[in-house]
Order: sequence, then C-alpha cells, then structure tokens
Amino acid sequence: MNYCTPPEIAQNCMEAQVKRATMPAGKLFILGILAGCFIAFGAEGSTMAAHDLTSLGAGWQRFITGSVFSVGLMYVIICGAELFTGNVLMLTALFSRKISFYDVMRNWTIVLLGNMVGGILVAWLMYMTGLFKFNNNLLGAATLATAVAKVNLTWGEVFFRGILCNWLVGLAVWMSFSSKDIISKVATCYLPVMTFVMSGFEHSVANMYYIPAGLFAKTMPAVVEASKLGVKIDTLTIETTIMNNWIPAVLGNIVGLGIFVAMFYWYSYMRTTSSVGCTSGVLAAMKK
Repeated sequence: MNYCTPPEIAQNCMEAQVKRATMPAGKLFILGILAGCFIAFGAEGSTMAAHDLTSLGAGWQRFITGSVFSVGLMYVIICGAELFTGNVLMLTALFSRKISFYDVMRNWTIVLLGNMVGGILVAWLMYMTGLFKFNNNLLGAATLATAVAKVNLTWGEVFFRGILCNWLVGLAVWMSFSSKDIISKVATCYLPVMTFVMSGFEHSVANMYYIPAGLFAKTMPAVVEASKLGVKIDTLTIETTIMNNWIPAVLGNIVGLGIFVAMFYWYSYMRTTSSVGCTSGVLAAMKK
C-alpha cells in the first residue's frame, strides 16, 4: 500500500513524539524559527494573492487565501521544522507514559518562542522590502486590517476559533504520518489547512506573523490612509496582540488538538493495558 492504516499512523506518530522529546534545545529553537518563517511565508503569500479580490465575494476570497496559506504547513512537514501547533500531538506520548510532563512543557516553550521569532522576522523583512506599498498600498492596508480585526475579537471568540483551527491542523499532521510520498503529504496538508483558513479560525503561530506585520504596517502613513480604518487602528498594540489574541489562540489550539485529535486517537489506537486511562496516564507522567 502507498499509505499507512490508522493503527500504523498511531505507531508512526508515537515514535516521532518520543524522539521529539529528547531533541536538544538549540536544535528545537532553530527548527522552531524555521517553522515560524514557513507559516509566515504562507500567511504573507495568501495576503498577497487575495488582498484585492473583494469583487469575488468573501467566500471565494477566503478559499484562495486558504489554498495559498496551506503551503506553509507543507514546508514544515516536508522540509522538517518544529511547529508548536503540531507538537500538541506530544500529548499522545504523554498519555502513554513514554515522555514526561516536563518533556512536553520544555518542547512547547522552546518551539513556541522559536515560532514567534520566525513570524516576527518575516513580518519585519516584509516591512523592509517596501512590499506593503504594493498595489497603491492596498497590500499593506489589507495586512493592517487583518491585524486590527484579530485584536478586536473577544477572548472567547479567539479561544473557540483556536479550538476548531488546531483540530484541523492536528488532522493534517496526523494524516501526514500516513503518507509515503511527497504528493500525498501535500494533499494531507492542503485539505484541512484550506478548511480552517477559509472558515476564519485562529492559528496562534500564523498570528505571530499577521499581527506583527500589521504593527509594522501601522507605522506607514500611506498604508494607514489606504486602510480607511480611522481610530480603530489605535486598538492595535503589543498589549492587545498578546492579551486579546496570542494567549487565547495558544490555549484554544492546545485544547483543539489535545482533545479532538491527541486524546481521541490515543484512546482509539494507542491505549494499552499499562495505561489504564487517559487521566491516570497524564498524572503518572507528571510525576516523572
């Protein structure tokens, strides 16, 4: 067969998570930066592709955005990088007592910091290129409008959109373990990611590009004027970025993949007699 069955996916996933837990911190951080950059490339590319397609209608505009954005996860999966939202799958190994709670927290912390550095780096590089002035400043205006919209969502809206987002991202990563060729990996990345972007869900690492890019665009008077956002621009600050979006998005992403992918598939395919239940497995792992 050219693909793995669900039990084989579970085995491949478990082995990958155990290896991930022992990866050196420096390597994790570098691969985390790369993943943040790859997701940012997908984000900026999707903005470029769809920023002036309002005449097509919101649905088609979002479809094109999602289709282009999906290349970011393809880069992560195929090239090899450490993405926080995908690494929530480490919970499967935690539930099976193969790694400790410390291993999970160590990985998530280092990788998330690397992802943030990568996202902000690409946002700054985009600012330095002057490309926000593209198409009579409309690219920058779209970038700014996206950031403003994200920090003006309620905490609950971001949290629940984060749950739905990483449920789908988790499926993409899970399905990628079934793939034995590049084309299959591309397909498994494309479908769930296109769905979450088209739906308007919240991906914490993508937002580490989108919102900093908006903050940089905010410093450009011509872009601000083209955005026609008026006083709403004042709501876009570093504080609102962290408190209104990044924190609830991260928590929602953990819940979404952690429950609906990691826990459910662990229970279905990875649970053994040595791990009596999910709760007992977690508690035992935390004591290590």
